[in-house]
Amino acid sequence: MIKSKELKKYLDFAYKAYQENNISEPDQTYRQDGKVPYIMHPLWCASMLIADTQITWEQRELGFKVLILHDVLEDTSLKLPEWVEMKVVDMIKELTFKNSDEALEKILSKPKFIKLLGLYDALSGMYENHVNLQRRSKWKEAVAILIKEVEKEYGNIRIVQVGKAITENTNW
Repeated sequence: MIKSKELKKYLDFAYKAYQENNISEPDQTYRQDGKVPYIMHPLWCASMLIADTQITWEQRELGFKVLILHDVLEDTSLKLPEWVEMKVVDMIKELTFKNSDEALEKILSKPKFIKLLGLYDALSGMYENHVNLQRRSKWKEAVAILIKEVEKEYGNIRIVQVGKAITENTNW
C-alpha cells in the first residue's frame, strides 16, 4: 500500500519538478497548446498503471513511483531526491532518453517491466495528440510493436486494450 504521506511526498516533488523546474522546451510546463499542466502527463501514466488490477500490486506500487517521476531527469533541472528508493531511481534511469526517437528505438531492448512502463509513457503522447503529424506514423508503428511485446508478457491488460484502441481504431 502506498501510504498517504508517501503519496503526497511523490506528488509534491513531481509538481515541483515539472511545474517549477521544467527545462525541456520553451514553456514546457504546459502541454496541449499551453492548456494542460505538464504534471498531468506523468500523473496520467502513473494513475493508469496503479488503477489496473490485472497487474500485481507490487508492480503497480513500484510503477506508480517510477512513472510519476519518469521525466524528472530528462525534462527538469532537479535531481532525484535521496529519499527515492534505489530500485525506483534505477528504473527511472532505464526510462531516461535523449529524445523520443531514442526512446522508441531503445525501449524494445529493455526488461519487460520497463517496456510496460514505456507503453504508458508512449500512449500518453498518443492520447493527447502532442506528436507532430510528420512523426506520427513512425511513433504509431513503434507503439504497436511495444503493445505486442507487453501483451506477450502481461496478457490483454487494460493498457494493451487502450493501446490497441488508439493504434488500430483511430486515424492518429
